[in-house]
Amino acid sequence: MAALREMEISLKSLIKAAKETQGRIESDGLKHNYSQNHDCYGYAVKVWKSSLRLAELKKLEYDVTGRDTHGRKIK
Repeated sequence: MAALREMEISLKSLIKAAKETQGRIESDGLKHNYSQNHDCYGYAVKVWKSSLRLAELKKLEYDVTGRDTHGRKIK
């Protein structure tokens, strides 16, 4: 649950930062000073890490419960 919550928080932050940037583009265009270290990158990395962690946890669940990579019961 912690990985899922972390992913949700990071996604919300990424969406907020992206919308703010989109607003700046629409209102200021090239007049605005854009950052080379924008928050979107950090949030996107956190989303990716959470996704990777959730995938690994699902794989572990399948291994423990005797399922293949598609979640089907191994006979």
